[in-house]
Amino acid sequence: MAKVKNSNHLSGKEVRRIAKDNKKVIKRLEAYKNRKADESEYLSAMRDSANILEIEDLHSYFFTEQGVVKAVNGVSFDIPKNATVGVVGESGCGKSVTSMSVMRLLQGPAGQIYSGEIRFAAKEKSGEEKVYDIAKMPIRDIHKVRGSQIAMIFQEPMTSLNPVFTIGQQLDEVTFIHNPGATKEEAKAKSIEMLNLVGIAIPERVYNSFPHELSGGMRQRVMISMALASDPRLIIADEPTTALDVTIQAQILDLLRDLKTKIDGSIMLITHDLGIIAEMADYVVVMYAGRVIEKGTVQEIFHNPLHPYTIGLQKSKPTLDSDSDTLFNIPGNVPNPINMPNYCYFKERCASCTAKCAGDYPGMIQVSPTHFVACHLYDEDTKNG
Repeated sequence: MAKVKNSNHLSGKEVRRIAKDNKKVIKRLEAYKNRKADESEYLSAMRDSANILEIEDLHSYFFTEQGVVKAVNGVSFDIPKNATVGVVGESGCGKSVTSMSVMRLLQGPAGQIYSGEIRFAAKEKSGEEKVYDIAKMPIRDIHKVRGSQIAMIFQEPMTSLNPVFTIGQQLDEVTFIHNPGATKEEAKAKSIEMLNLVGIAIPERVYNSFPHELSGGMRQRVMISMALASDPRLIIADEPTTALDVTIQAQILDLLRDLKTKIDGSIMLITHDLGIIAEMADYVVVMYAGRVIEKGTVQEIFHNPLHPYTIGLQKSKPTLDSDSDTLFNIPGNVPNPINMPNYCYFKERCASCTAKCAGDYPGMIQVSPTHFVACHLYDEDTKNG
């Protein structure tokens, strides 16, 4: 009997070709990332002055031995000033990679921003506003925005805090990095102020504690205080309540809502929990397989979901008034991120697909001033037909 060739198997020749191609591209991207550049090379202009962040056609790839993983494959969305934008989707859809791209924390040399723009409206100490294209900034200049203007709250605080240093030492470090002339007394005063801001009752005790001496909720509050220590304009919260119980989760969400008002800033909230999105967000971005498939206001996404994937996500959330005793799940699996098809990535899992879905990947269709969807069901030709 003849052996059936495994389509996922790569020959030695193919592996060597992939490695050679990867090496060439990585070398070019690393050289661009580590170049010395004048500020004028990465200064830009916002498309809309009401936005604090504009991500346009962002491509972030991982160059592996099996091929190029297109983790973020043409993502575009905006974060308005003084707003909360929720980014939602299944695990592996590209939410965290998008946030890591904004922070320029992709782990190189395998992980690279391949192309696209990330425009951020930074505010200088003089009060002047400058727009930086973060994707074009050399890594040596990223300190102009990372930590000082854009801060990140990571998913698991225990792995983000150093277990051998006290909370005070780690909080003080933020002040020393962004204010090199600060004294120890000034740094401690700032740290105590931040711990007070996030609702810690006895900040001096927490200041002198080690991470393992605190509960999960307290550690997450410390992470939030660390993010706020440099007075950022944008906070990226990557699954900030995943490791917390429901009671503490509610406290952290209330805290984030209050802090957004106090700091007069914006929040990019990354989560897979639609309940959190409904409670916290002003705008929602739905991602699938590295692309944005629907975006709009929170009212539009929850009261008028259009993409079959968005509808499926909402059905999968358990409710008290459900007649079924089983949870709904979207059938099938996410396609292989290395060899993505040219047609709609959701086609094989979609109950509403038409013949047109086998064609080119659908473009983003505007159905209202703020509501967009990437689906052939809303093409003019399909609607007229």
